[in-house]
Amino acid sequence: MRGYQCEHCQYKTMAAIRFCPHCHKQSFLEKDFPNNGEVYSYTTIHVAPPEFVQYAPYNVALISLTNNVKVTAFIQEEITIGDQVQWKENRDQAYIFERMT
Repeated sequence: MRGYQCEHCQYKTMAAIRFCPHCHKQSFLEKDFPNNGEVYSYTTIHVAPPEFVQYAPYNVALISLTNNVKVTAFIQEEITIGDQVQWKENRDQAYIFERMT
């Protein structure tokens, strides 16, 4: 997975941002982040918006990739906090993860 790191203060993020929220500089480098992570938090969507109704129920999870980098992800399978998950693909600007077996 590709993300960004501020050249000045080393702040890391998955989002393409213009200003670093810590030092307010505008210089970022692309950086590789792990494809595996741990479910930090999640919620299960039972009543989905029209464009996602075919996937319901599904989970929207906060995945911890490193100590300081987390990403919001779509996970179709049942999960619990602490589960190990793996990045599968990006689809429609969403990070799709699946539980590791």
